[in-house]
Amino acid sequence: MKKLVILLTVTVLSFAACTSQKANAPAPVYSENSLTLDAAIADAADYFTAKLSRGSMIALTGFEAESVSDYIFEELWSRFENSDSFVMVDRRNLEQIRREMNYQMSGEVSDESARSIGQQYGPQTIIYGQMTRLGDEYRLVIYATDVERASSSIRALNVRPDARLAGLLNADAGPQNGLDAEIDRAVAEMGRNIDQRLKVGVGRISLNNGGTVTSLSDYLKRNIEISASRQQAKYLIVGAGVSGESAPAVQGIVEGSFSSLGRDAEVSLRLISTARDRAVLGSALFVIPADELGKRNLSMLPPKNNAVISQTEFDAKQSAIAPYNGKDNAFTLRVAPDDLDGVYYDGEYMTMRIYAEENCYIKITHVDVEGNTQVIYPTVAQDNNFIKAGETRQIPDNTRFRMTMPYGEEYILAAAYEKPFTVTAGGAAPVSGSIITRGLLVEGSGGQTANPVAAAKFSYTILPRQ
Repeated sequence: MKKLVILLTVTVLSFAACTSQKANAPAPVYSENSLTLDAAIADAADYFTAKLSRGSMIALTGFEAESVSDYIFEELWSRFENSDSFVMVDRRNLEQIRREMNYQMSGEVSDESARSIGQQYGPQTIIYGQMTRLGDEYRLVIYATDVERASSSIRALNVRPDARLAGLLNADAGPQNGLDAEIDRAVAEMGRNIDQRLKVGVGRISLNNGGTVTSLSDYLKRNIEISASRQQAKYLIVGAGVSGESAPAVQGIVEGSFSSLGRDAEVSLRLISTARDRAVLGSALFVIPADELGKRNLSMLPPKNNAVISQTEFDAKQSAIAPYNGKDNAFTLRVAPDDLDGVYYDGEYMTMRIYAEENCYIKITHVDVEGNTQVIYPTVAQDNNFIKAGETRQIPDNTRFRMTMPYGEEYILAAAYEKPFTVTAGGAAPVSGSIITRGLLVEGSGGQTANPVAAAKFSYTILPRQ
């Protein structure tokens, strides 16, 4: 089957929306075939749905053009996805694809850039475009370029201003509203007390501050980056995947969480300094109504294969791993993945860092997508699971953890013990609350089980490689 990755970039140039007329101003002149913005988006989606091969792989980018491009992106994504005609590239891949494009908003994608994308991601067609002022209306031009043949087809549409376009362009439309406007306000609020431009990265935004990454996490992260990039007096956004440790030039990290508020989602964001004091530079809180979540097909629950995990299954997992929340720890124990977002693609490798405040012996348990558990460290005599007080260790030390299917959210559970132990024989077992106290024998204790003195956990998400 012919595979296509479609890259849609809409550039908005020299915009000045004008839906209301000043006194004595001449009436606007629109072309006979002009469409409203929503109608033009629908036309473009229908055109490419009919033109492209069923089953094509599609990736949409296009938020280089401020609020209009964001709106076009979301509407086109929804229409392509709901057509059931294409395979949508996961949104988490889009940042890397955008970096690979490497063009200067000139309305043309170079052959070199197109071939690079083709080699890296397998697309045969790239779609990009421009939207420019044309008299009283606008001209939306979308190109479809075949990577191998270097030939293009074009869809050109005239867009006449209406209330929707005026609102997106902040002209004669009153105050902004909607989710994107809430994110703009939250980003502005976090930077309210910043008196100089700050180099900022966006970290994990998770469910209940527990590390769970969902489609809502991805949407918030991406749009916080977009909003901050528009607020250039306050922020300089550094590429995805940075952290204070891996990129010392970063001065602040946006972290956050969301939780259920009935059917709505309450979002809490913090801008944290990467300096030694980890001071909170600013914070923001807002609510996303349920209808906004539904409109964008966003879920507060994590993925599981090609769907979303059920609330019942998610709650059961959370209950089973609750002892790992660290509330009853005798000392500080921390465990974290090497990737700031905790998102890995099929075939990638994961390492983790574990810190213990006191001398201890650690056990690491893996909980897979299906809820099965298995001790993954220590497993052989060479595994040195003793950690000195104040030490940070990288795990594994004599093997590698490779990410593979099934896809979805998995957990790493770390437990600390005062005495050395041996791991009892046995393979995978369903997750349960007893998993942290069973399966270990303390040496010299006559076979009695031992309870951990500290526990910690993190979650990560495995996605298919596109």
